Amino acid sequence: MSKPAIIEQIANSLRQLKALSRSQKGKEILTFSLFVILAACIWFILAINDNRESTVKIPLELTEVPNDVVLLQDLPPYIEARIRDKGASLLTYQINGISPIKIDFNSHSNQRDAIVLGSTSLVEHARRQLRATTTIHDFTPDTIRIAYTRDKGKRVPITIDGNFTTSPYSTFSDSAYTTPDSVTIYGKATTLNNITAVSTEELLAHQLSDTTYLKARIKPIDGTRLIPDSVTVIVPIEEYTTKTLSIPIVIEGAPNQYTVMTFPSHVTLTCLVPISQYAHIVSDDFLVGNTFDEIQSTPGANGAIKVLNAPHIAHNIILSQDSVEYIISENINKNTTPPANNTQQ
Repeated sequence: MSKPAIIEQIANSLRQLKALSRSQKGKEILTFSLFVILAACIWFILAINDNRESTVKIPLELTEVPNDVVLLQDLPPYIEARIRDKGASLLTYQINGISPIKIDFNSHSNQRDAIVLGSTSLVEHARRQLRATTTIHDFTPDTIRIAYTRDKGKRVPITIDGNFTTSPYSTFSDSAYTTPDSVTIYGKATTLNNITAVSTEELLAHQLSDTTYLKARIKPIDGTRLIPDSVTVIVPIEEYTTKTLSIPIVIEGAPNQYTVMTFPSHVTLTCLVPISQYAHIVSDDFLVGNTFDEIQSTPGANGAIKVLNAPHIAHNIILSQDSVEYIISENINKNTTPPANNTQQ
């Protein structure tokens, strides 16, 4: 919409309002609106001067923590207090917030293994952040205890609790792993002595078609602190590619006095292999053919062939044919009778 059109629309709206204000109905609406606004103002003035109750959150901060101290628990982010004061004061708390309570580590540490703040101490801290006219009725938590340690901790490996699957044309190129591969765990010596590894929280990822990076938290252990408490899980994935090879046909288990020849002598084999292994897969990795006894049991001069051996990374193996013609011949200087059936010389 062009600028002149907008100006014209505003002018029309103002003319309509002016006409409405001059009508009897418009005057009634205007009078009613003024009374509503006046009533709201009176209610607001009375409300902010009355004593009322409200629930507020007072933030907590821990200061002056020595560098050699590791907290085994987190300080609660705030205490929730039910207070009473005039409405104006409560409104100020809601608009401006309340300054955090700063807890000095050195003032509340018992010099052994915990920071302890009882209800009396918490009330004193809270009062300093509130107006003198404000009354605290109750608050939660009413006691805070944060365990800590000065021990160096223990480095432990990470195991992955995960279930991963790939898409039909992808595969795992390696086992999933984490970075970093270990974490430092802090706690009492009696607890750490029984811990040899930590585990990620359960991870599920399906139909993966490319290397995947997942953020995972470490399962917490009561009474300890993990640094870091989360790691990156890497699931290496690569795509399959098609490999075509010419494989010699082998008949296994033929007696020494016989030679078995197949027509053709080679068969074309097609399979899917990981891209990274494409150049490493060769025809010698496969064994295609059958056993002497099995082809003998087949009527006629054709015998079935199949894949007898293949590398585990080859999938969807297909042969260009599933049977071949064969001839069984007696070796020279062997005075033995060739087996009956399916024998040609």
